Amino acid sequence: MTTAQTAPGDLARRVDQAIAEASPGRSLRRGSLRFLRTAALPVGIQGPTAGVIIGPAIIAGIVGEPGALAQVLALAAMGFVAYAFVVFARAFNTAGSVYAFNGTALGPGYGFVSAWLLLLVYASFAAGVYASTADIAQALLASLGLHAGWAWLGLAGAALALALAFTSIGFSSLVILACESASVALITAVAVAVLAAGGYHHHGLTAAPFSPHGVPLTVLALGVTAVFGQFSGFESAATLGEEARRSTRTIPAAVTWSLIGAAAIYIFFTWIAYSAYPSPAAVAADPAPLVHVARAYLGSPVGVAVNAAGLVSAFGAQLACLNAAARLLYALGREAGGPGRFLTRTWARHGSPAGALAVAGAASIAGLAAFSAEPTATRAATLIIQYGAYLILAAYLLTVIAALAWTWRTRRRPLPLAVLAAGVAVLGYVLYRTFVPFPAASFGWVVAAAAVSAAAGAGFLLIPGLLARLRSSPLLAVTAAARCAQRP
Repeated sequence: MTTAQTAPGDLARRVDQAIAEASPGRSLRRGSLRFLRTAALPVGIQGPTAGVIIGPAIIAGIVGEPGALAQVLALAAMGFVAYAFVVFARAFNTAGSVYAFNGTALGPGYGFVSAWLLLLVYASFAAGVYASTADIAQALLASLGLHAGWAWLGLAGAALALALAFTSIGFSSLVILACESASVALITAVAVAVLAAGGYHHHGLTAAPFSPHGVPLTVLALGVTAVFGQFSGFESAATLGEEARRSTRTIPAAVTWSLIGAAAIYIFFTWIAYSAYPSPAAVAADPAPLVHVARAYLGSPVGVAVNAAGLVSAFGAQLACLNAAARLLYALGREAGGPGRFLTRTWARHGSPAGALAVAGAASIAGLAAFSAEPTATRAATLIIQYGAYLILAAYLLTVIAALAWTWRTRRRPLPLAVLAAGVAVLGYVLYRTFVPFPAASFGWVVAAAAVSAAAGAGFLLIPGLLARLRSSPLLAVTAAARCAQRP
């Protein structure tokens, strides 16, 4: 019998012990999060309320009528990625997320590059959401007769989010959960009004958005790629692997249910938006369909309130991105040792990774500053978030490949192997459709920047002594030994 069969929790306990020995006196607050607060982080990054305010217009502009169908297909594709994370998280968890997962399966260098990509994703998403938050704040202030530059508003939001991130993860998770819950409750009232009225001119409620309507598969694939940016973030639950209680149960559940929950919100409210408009073209022509729907069905004050709900949701998203980035960076600093010691500094009072938060916060603000010359916050947010979206596709593919290798070397059960192999094929196709044909104009430069950033991660491995320190990691020694022990 395998080690996994005789002692299911033994690997997780040995990983916890190795982590504690590697960072005495500098640990995160262990076992402080139950399921809801763990799931708050990925849901916060997904920011479903902020997303559904503008999301239907984006998807309608790409695929037209089958907007909800494209989201359902994206959920199916994302399911393969979520399954890969669950495969690993059921065995062990660390704040390093993909570094530990992928490094265990295919070596420390592979794990480091995977973690580097995901770190850039969280930092860029934080910067992009700063800009998005500023955009919403500008609209709200304008309704009150006030005006301010979007970059300054973004910087103010970043400072507030960073301050909250330094508090305990339990408190900041509660803030994220409260922000998103209140926002979803408000937009639900808008959905009820649309349903009660029967949609556009009382006959708009149909299943048409879930039908292909002859749209070519290549166009649907482009829509699926766009939706990936909306659904991504569920994997960030893995960065709470050292703070979640009973992590081998809590993290897989948080990964699974945050994806399902956020996707359900996106799909439902896309259908609502389509139902409230005369045509998909009309949805695509409105930059914030849900705000318009709220005003049309419940009055102008509710439209303003929905805009405010988007602001609250976006703030929760930037806080969640900072929390995820800091924990991943903290874990990489612990593995790198030497100069990385600063990154492992924790605030004793709150158990937050203070050193890593300072660096992650500075990086995200630098990302915002780099695009501060853009004339609108919307333009800046689109470019920054697209940069992260390109990188997260690569990180996802690397993780599914690693999960396939891990499963082959440990269990070799036909069904998991088949699911993960299908996941590699699906993610490969999504990547292909993302870059062929090559994005034009500004987005081509964004692709180039993402490629250079990814290459920089591999370049770091050339730093003298770094790869040797990673190879001597007590954490990977434990997981590699368990992998060998479980080999059929």
